[in-house]
Amino acid sequence: MLDIRRLHVLKTLNLEGTMTAAAAKLHMTTSAVSQQLAVLEKEAGVSLLVRAGRKVRLTEAGTTLVAHFDRIAVEVEAAETSLKRLQTDVRGRLAISAFPSFCSTVLPTAVMSLHSAYPRLDVVVSDLEPFESIAQLRAGRIDVAVVDDLHDIPDEGLVKTALGRDEIILCLPKNRQAAETVNLSDYANDHWILDQEGSVFEQFVRHTCKGAGFEPRVVANCRNLMATLGLVRGGLGVALMSELNLGRETEDLLVRRVEPSCGRNIIVLHRAASGKSPAVAAALDELRKAAKARPKA
Repeated sequence: MLDIRRLHVLKTLNLEGTMTAAAAKLHMTTSAVSQQLAVLEKEAGVSLLVRAGRKVRLTEAGTTLVAHFDRIAVEVEAAETSLKRLQTDVRGRLAISAFPSFCSTVLPTAVMSLHSAYPRLDVVVSDLEPFESIAQLRAGRIDVAVVDDLHDIPDEGLVKTALGRDEIILCLPKNRQAAETVNLSDYANDHWILDQEGSVFEQFVRHTCKGAGFEPRVVANCRNLMATLGLVRGGLGVALMSELNLGRETEDLLVRRVEPSCGRNIIVLHRAASGKSPAVAAALDELRKAAKARPKA
């Protein structure tokens, strides 16, 4: 009988391309990966790998096994979830990922509530961009992923739950004068501080400004929120940011809603096979509560 753990090693090798990379991803030694695959070949009775320099490619038989493993893994997770439903308490390990602004603001409240309500639940958190979360979720390394709809979300095999709306607000130096709601076109001549060049959020801001009738005069691209706020605080320019980031770091800045309104939807994803897991259900419940309690601009 084929061993599902060795099939997982084979799939990881197929994704990573080399024994070394697969070993690092699986937290194994290269020799251990090689040994597991050698045993799998004996179990299968056919050659599964062909070496091509430092890389390894799968034979037709290897590719066939990986395709079967994807379906097997879904069924195994569904079986594990069915067993978990018979448990009377929420326990085990739960891995949650979220995009940075949500991870640093809303997620801590949800996780602390989970710790308090379910002491036998081991929650592990990852700070990931949405496209990374989706990849990790599909690979089975993440159980619950919080993403936004600025990214394409291929939903095959995944379940979406709407968590709320995140308004995008304008951040200005404290000495600027502004109405409670501002028209973005009034800032066409300002200098702008944008997210990391080429990022999804930077492209979103550029598109939003273009929709307001102008191209932003970019003087800085920052991958770090604290750097962005520091440059705004120093008077270098203005910036659009997530309403989630409101807090102590923005108390000495001027923040305003923009007209027309712009924002993004926050979505929670989990695999369809884990939909009846008590731990996943508990996490969704706490995430909804924490998002609802978040202050607004």
